[in-house]
Amino acid sequence: MKSKKYLLLPVIGALFLLWSSCNYDHGIDPIRTKIKGNILFSGAYPGNVTEARLVVVKNLPPVNLTTDVIFSEPLPFNRGKSPSENDTVSYELVVEAGVYPIAGVLWRPQGGTWDIANIIGLYLKFNPINFTIDTEIKVDQPPGAEGINIAANWDLARRDAEITGVIDFKGAWRTDTDFFALGCYSKIPQNSIEYLAELLAGKAAFQLVFQSTAVDLLRYSIEVNSQVGVGNEKGKYQFIALFWKGKTSSLSDIRALGFYRCDGDTLLPRVVPTFIDSTTSGINFSADFSTLPVGAIYRSSGAPCP
Repeated sequence: MKSKKYLLLPVIGALFLLWSSCNYDHGIDPIRTKIKGNILFSGAYPGNVTEARLVVVKNLPPVNLTTDVIFSEPLPFNRGKSPSENDTVSYELVVEAGVYPIAGVLWRPQGGTWDIANIIGLYLKFNPINFTIDTEIKVDQPPGAEGINIAANWDLARRDAEITGVIDFKGAWRTDTDFFALGCYSKIPQNSIEYLAELLAGKAAFQLVFQSTAVDLLRYSIEVNSQVGVGNEKGKYQFIALFWKGKTSSLSDIRALGFYRCDGDTLLPRVVPTFIDSTTSGINFSADFSTLPVGAIYRSSGAPCP
């Protein structure tokens, strides 16, 4: 399958795109602060992965790739694990004291380069009191930050199909735009928690998009797994949408600006079928800034489009 990638971001797009050197220069003086934790790998290891590393971002979006991004050494994950087995890897990463907005696990395919689309796990903090989600890591003076645990799912590395299309923007462009995220879900999320839960479960695909300047059209190409779902729903993505995050909002406040919808029922998302080693094209839709702060309204159930 011929694959195209449009990494229009900086979240981690420019961020991970092509950084050949994974060495971090700590200078002459020793740094005693570290980030420590465990990475729990779930799902069956796919054979297309050459290596996986922990990645910590100092500035988001990064200004200088050699100073704003820190890569760990290759993680010693279990390449022979079965789907039912869990694989826990402990890590320590030397960093300067400070605040790091995001950390995650990134994998590199055989013969490929580092790519933001290849994230299989993110560090997330969930506050059940006010239902907010945060990714920030605060590293104080020695010993640093401990218990930075990340769940990584190998199912997110399974991609054998592609969806392409064009998104046209409507309404006044928001100057407080932090980043966008293109999400493809095998079922329609019912709430903000399910948006992340489906991703972590390997039942969705996403692509971070950093587009700070106003554009009228955004062409996209995203790799997905044609084997998601079961029975007659296998390979079908029921909800494809573009999400928006403001610079001062949390992950829990991300809102859908628009989604691929039925022609006769504009509140109902349109199902997109995918097939192994094939590209489903022409999945075009609009993203409207005027829907904020609520975001695009849609129905979470209904008969499929005719």
